[in-house]
Amino acid sequence: MRDTMGIIIASNINIPPFTDVRSASALPMAGGFRIIDFILSNMATAGLRRIGVATEANYSSLMDHLRSGAPWDLHMKDDGLHILPPNIGNKNAAEIIRGDLDILNGIRQYIRKSRETYVILSLGNCVYNIDFEKVLESHKENHADVTVIYKNLAGVEEKELSRYTLLDVAEDGAITDIEVCPYYPKTTNAGIDVFVMERALLESILDECSARGNHDFIKDAIAQKMGGLRIFGYEHDGYVDKVDSMIAYYNNNMNFLGKEVQDEMLKNPKLPIYTKNRDLPPTKYGSDATVENSYIADGCKIEGTVINSVLSGNVVVKKGAVVKNSVLMQSAVIGENSTLEYVVLDKDVTVTDGKQIIGQDSYPVPVPKGTVI
Repeated sequence: MRDTMGIIIASNINIPPFTDVRSASALPMAGGFRIIDFILSNMATAGLRRIGVATEANYSSLMDHLRSGAPWDLHMKDDGLHILPPNIGNKNAAEIIRGDLDILNGIRQYIRKSRETYVILSLGNCVYNIDFEKVLESHKENHADVTVIYKNLAGVEEKELSRYTLLDVAEDGAITDIEVCPYYPKTTNAGIDVFVMERALLESILDECSARGNHDFIKDAIAQKMGGLRIFGYEHDGYVDKVDSMIAYYNNNMNFLGKEVQDEMLKNPKLPIYTKNRDLPPTKYGSDATVENSYIADGCKIEGTVINSVLSGNVVVKKGAVVKNSVLMQSAVIGENSTLEYVVLDKDVTVTDGKQIIGQDSYPVPVPKGTVI
């Protein structure tokens, strides 16, 4: 797929307090990964040699994670991974960037200078593992102008469907209608915010939308052009979920405790997921440690009890401490005889001895970075 480039818009969805200091795309997922690792790995595995990551705000953590792109074999002299901060001069991002079209317009020079025929565009806020070679093959076979990847979420509650862009898909795969986060869903075909098109078409869309003062890619650049473009869907039948809220972030991490999700997302030899290597030592387990159904990254020290939880690197759980149904980011320290249940701790949080933090499965308690409790 040397004729295809990738563009990832690093999600700036607001999930306080965690996105106060980082882009949502840089949030930890499944202990040892970041949300952006999934889409970036899929693009790299498909053979894309030019990938641009367009950022909006709070992107220092994302830049530190991606750096030269070496873990994805994208550290090249000319092509490879390009991190593209917002082109806003001395102005405030909130004054200039009102939608993803504004971010894309800020990198038009990068798009224009690229040589590839096709582009895979991701809005960067869903978790999945997809073979993009098959997607591009379908795009060409259908002679499509735009291909939208979707998943049929039959059986999912209406309030969950309303989080997505929903697509009416004809028998031949053509998309006949698009609704963005409708209150009353009419279909269960949920778009996962990934689009395939020719690079020249993307440039044309950006020029036209810029002239009209448009801001939203899906509403203004895709849904409004239904009559003038051949838009087809590509159905993905694997795991998909959208990270757009605190509960969605928590649930996605919890889903990785299931064997089926682990096998598909993290253990598929044909679609491996890469991430930055932090060179941490193996996790140490004390003689009294108890661990059940948990995902624990390297560098941790477990002396207490961890059940149904996801722990990032360098987390310490001291003697007598109990961690249940929780997500702990890097370098959290849980003091002796403390109890955490339905809690999400940001990086460098310290819970001192004898404390209790109890949330609910419908709303886990979030704790900001660096907090001492």
